[in-house]
Order: sequence, then structure tokens, then C-alpha cells
Amino acid sequence: MKKMVTTAALFGLMLPAITQAMEFQTPGTLGMGRAGVARTTDAYATFINPAGLAFYEKAFNMKLGAGVGVSISSSLADNADKIGKLDLGSTDMNYSTPAAAADATTKAVQFAAIVDDLAARKGNLAVNVDIELGFQFQNYGLGVFGVTELGAGVKDIDKTNLRIGTVTSGGSTATNVNTLAINVVNPAYTNVSQITAADAVRPSTQIFSQAQYDQIVAAFQTAGGASVTTQTAQALASKLEAQLAANNTTNLTPEQLVSALNLTATTLNPTNDTIDNNQSTVLLSGLAVVEVPLAYGHKFDLGNFGKLGIGGAVKAMQGSVYYNVVKVSELKDSKDTTTKAKDQHEESTQIGVDLGALWRMEDVAFVGPVSVGLALKNLNSPTFDGPKDPATGAATGKVKVEPQARLGVALDPLSWLSLAADMDLTKNKTVIHGRDSQLIGGGLEAHFDHWYAVWLALRAGMYKNIGEDGSKPIITAGLSLGPQWLRFDLNGAFATEKAKYDNKSYPNEAKVEFGLSTSFF
Repeated sequence: MKKMVTTAALFGLMLPAITQAMEFQTPGTLGMGRAGVARTTDAYATFINPAGLAFYEKAFNMKLGAGVGVSISSSLADNADKIGKLDLGSTDMNYSTPAAAADATTKAVQFAAIVDDLAARKGNLAVNVDIELGFQFQNYGLGVFGVTELGAGVKDIDKTNLRIGTVTSGGSTATNVNTLAINVVNPAYTNVSQITAADAVRPSTQIFSQAQYDQIVAAFQTAGGASVTTQTAQALASKLEAQLAANNTTNLTPEQLVSALNLTATTLNPTNDTIDNNQSTVLLSGLAVVEVPLAYGHKFDLGNFGKLGIGGAVKAMQGSVYYNVVKVSELKDSKDTTTKAKDQHEESTQIGVDLGALWRMEDVAFVGPVSVGLALKNLNSPTFDGPKDPATGAATGKVKVEPQARLGVALDPLSWLSLAADMDLTKNKTVIHGRDSQLIGGGLEAHFDHWYAVWLALRAGMYKNIGEDGSKPIITAGLSLGPQWLRFDLNGAFATEKAKYDNKSYPNEAKVEFGLSTSFF
């Protein structure tokens, strides 16, 4: 996990994206299920909901924080690591001499399986990094907030240019099948007539069921037609089974390998390009924004109807947009899905406008103080310039940060207990094309300000992305330790489901936040 967080931190700050909007950020609230719109009244209100400044509790507050989060889809990250295991930079997947046929073809079949899996499951990888420094003096707020979202997703899948075998094409599919069989079965053979019944015997170590083996044989025969004999197809299937049993470096399942062999059989047509020229690509993108907001909140007394705070923030925004397209075959591992985007970026500056409202009713029967907040961010839709497409040189277009809205509620039923919940009213696009973020979450905080002079607060919560089908709840927790004049915060979140990154299993979504704060008067 340490290696993954380090990678995210190093490259998250410099990898921004080609999409619209960003996930709604609420720094310092992770431990309570990311709920903070109705309960943040300190320096972070400048960024979350400026109306919270109207209800400031201390005349001065300063907060410093940082967070790193990772969301992993096993398909892309795990397959990128598998490609790295193939070591495609050292050898080709097609061969120029028969002696290299067996090893090259074994590698090519595994690559085809990876392409086939990416086509079926797509997959993505996203990293979020944020750094905050906020100041609150009475009902004024000022800060520097840096937010980065970066991601990688499958862009194009090429299931046509997967022709395995020699670097040159024969005159027909049958010729290509027979030539592949001759070279793979025995590099010394020069004609299919030399292939014997002994060559067609299955190896002692078998990874395919009989039905799967028969399916592979049928695929090669179907591709080559009458010119490919059963014995030739069986000899080719048997040799490939032996090679894959001994050299399945990517740990692909038999089902994946069977699917890949069926696919490569159909692409032996001479009109298809070689597998070394496969055009499957990954889109690397991200958006990093550094904001310097100036905020103000004003409170109105509504008498028996409570108090209403209205706030706003005007912010200078420096945006960096990153965009790169990388061939799948060029990936060395899953970390490449972030590092390869760093050279394609464009920076520009805009002004952003946020508004917020916070209504509070004190001493409501049985529940204590109740607060309801509404935060509206980036109302003017600030737009940043995008870089040029590295492949075509054409402009990738501008990136618009779309308006966002979030509703929150908070209450304090006991002097030592706070409850809060937030929900995004807008479905916010992320750096990964087609993936939206609309969070709902909440939690509780038990705070013991004078408990044995420890000044301890404990938090727990949960949130879920209702904007993405099939997403699971994310569990959160956190603690604060220290007096108000110097308090340390630690918050974390993790999913119960696992995914693979850098050849290791991790929760498929995780985030950690650190913070220091001080308050006076």
C-alpha cells in the first residue's frame, strides 16, 4: 500500500485531465462519510460551503491538510501488470525465424487474451490528491486549495490486428495456419507433411479440458478450411498447450486462453496486420486545479425560524489539463497508466464563483441543534485549455469544470455526539470518460474535549457513489487528537472489495487524509 500511495502522491500532483467537472471535494470530512456541507464552520468552510463562515466558533482558525485516494478497476490495472510480465520491450510477438516461433507465439497468445479481456471488461484506474491550507478570521476565509484527479481508461480496442506467426503474411489464411503449425511444432520442419501423429498427442501437463482442446482445434481448422488437416490443427494446439502450461507468465485462466486462441485463429487472415502492430490504446487524462479563494459568510436572524447564513467565494483558479494516448503494448506495468501522461499538458487561469447557504435551528426537541446546508460550486463553469493530442497534433478541446451542488444536514443530539449526512444533487463527471460521481454519505463523531485532558474525537461513517452502477459502500473512520490550539486529524476510507495494482491486492477504493489545525479566541 505504501508503494501505491507514494506513486499516487508523486504523479497525482502533475496529472490532470480531458473531461468535465470533478468529484465534489470536502477536505477534512472523510471520517464522517465525506459529510461536511452543514457542519463545517472553520477554515475549510472557505472551500466546502462559505456560508459556514457565518457561524464561526473561534475568531481565528487555520487548517493544513492533505489526502491521497485511489480507485482501481482490476481489469485495467491488473492487465497492465500482466503486459509488463510479458516483457514486450525485449522480444517481439511475431517471429522472423522458426527457432523463435514457439516462444513468440506463446507470448502473443497471452497478449491477445489481455486485449480480449480489456474489450470485455474495460477497466480504469483513478487517483485523487488534494492539499489544503485555509485561514478563517471571524466570518472571512482565505486559502490555497489544490485538487488533482487523474485517471486511465481503455480508449480503443483492436481485435483485428492480432495476426500471430511470421512477420510476413502468406497468401491465404490456410497458408498462415499451416506455416504457424510447422514453425511452432518443430522449427526443423519445412512442410506440413512432416507433422506426425506423435506431434498431435497432447502434452503430459494439460491446462485445457478435452472440450476446450477440441474447441481450439476446431478454431484453427475453421480458419484454414480444408487445407488444414485435423492432425495439423491438433499438433499446433498440443504444442501451444505445452508452451502455455510451462510459460503462462501472466497467470491467465484456461478460459481466457481458449478465448484468445479462438480469436487469434480468426485473425490469421492475411488482410489483418500483425499482433506487434496492434492498435489497442489507453487514454491517460487528468485535471489539477489550484484555487485561491476569498470567502465571506453573513448570518441573518430569522427569530423563531432560526438563523440563516449566506456565503460566497471568489477564487483564482490555475488549471492544468493532461491528456495522453498510449498503446496497450507499450505499458510496462499499472504505474505506467499515471506516469506516461506527464509530458502532455496545458496550463491556464480562470476565475471561479461559489455560493452557499446554511440554516440552523438551535435546541430542537430531542435532537438538539439542527443545520441544513446547500453548497453551489463553480457556478460560472470555469474552462481550461487542453493540450494537443500526441498522436494527431490536433487540439483536444477545452475542459469545463461544471457547476456542482451538494445538500447536507447535521445535528447534535448530545453534547458529545454529532451526526451528519451529505448528498450530491448533481452527477459530476470525472477524469475517466463515462464514469460519473454522485456521492451520498454520512457518519457520526464522538468528541471528548476534556476527557482526561486528551481532547479526543472519534469518527465513523460510510458513503456510496450512486452515480455509478454496481458501486459498493465505502467504509470510513477517523480521529482527532489534541487541544484546539494544536490538533492532529487522521481520516481513512476503504472498500471491502479487492482489486489488483502493481501485482498486489488492495481495496478497490481507498483514501487517507492527514491534517493539522489551530484555533484561538
